[in-house]
Amino acid sequence: MNWTEAQHYCREKYTDLATIESMDDISRLKPDFSYSWAWIGLRDDPKSWKESMGNDTNSWRWSATGQTSKTGYHNWNLGQPYSKNANANCVSMDTNGKWYDTDCHSLRSFVCYDVTNQTEKTYVFISDEKTWNDAQAYCREHYTDLPMIENIVENNEVCSAVSAEVWIGLYRVPWTWSDNTQSSFQIWKKGQPNKYGGDQLCTVESNLHEWNDVTCSDKLPFICHQVLKLKTAVRMKIQTDADITDPATNAQILQQVKFFLCFLKM
Repeated sequence: MNWTEAQHYCREKYTDLATIESMDDISRLKPDFSYSWAWIGLRDDPKSWKESMGNDTNSWRWSATGQTSKTGYHNWNLGQPYSKNANANCVSMDTNGKWYDTDCHSLRSFVCYDVTNQTEKTYVFISDEKTWNDAQAYCREHYTDLPMIENIVENNEVCSAVSAEVWIGLYRVPWTWSDNTQSSFQIWKKGQPNKYGGDQLCTVESNLHEWNDVTCSDKLPFICHQVLKLKTAVRMKIQTDADITDPATNAQILQQVKFFLCFLKM
């Protein structure tokens, strides 16, 4: 099946496409893994970040808040964001005010912002070239943060402060599981992911337990996972000299049982 069909099948028959968060999870795969590649639940859904400011786990976020955009405003240049080579996860602004997704390890000048009079923002151009993370650290140490831009007025104010392409505070963390969670555990094959051609946005697991990004429409075997729900049985023995056939006594006992069960759920 393709990735979406596999996801639907796993959710219908089991819990979801496989989420792999540790070597313990890897060890749960059967040793007779008899095919070269199989779908797992990891992907980088472009609906969450391409030409939009979504609110999913892998959507664009502002450094100052760690949250997705409140207004949905963006000023992407034509054809952006592209996520070239799977590592363009930070955003720069050109002198024309347009935004580009850029490799976070690239060196750029940057803008910091500071808040004065409680709400008024001032922007400072820093000509030194740094990586996005180093620029973020510098702004947080000396000012407030890299700029957060939620409307055209703020975009123009940042643009008017720059004389070169600069980092702004927009970034994202790609690759989320089918259930929209993230994990720091990754076992990519060497040189992967690379999002070759810009459309390799779903992940496969090899029989050597290495991951690769491939086109989501490919027809492949797949791995589902099942979360087992354990049931707890509670046995109670009631000792009393009272007449348990009395309705008032029964009501009191039932109230005590309900209280005990609520306590177990805490």
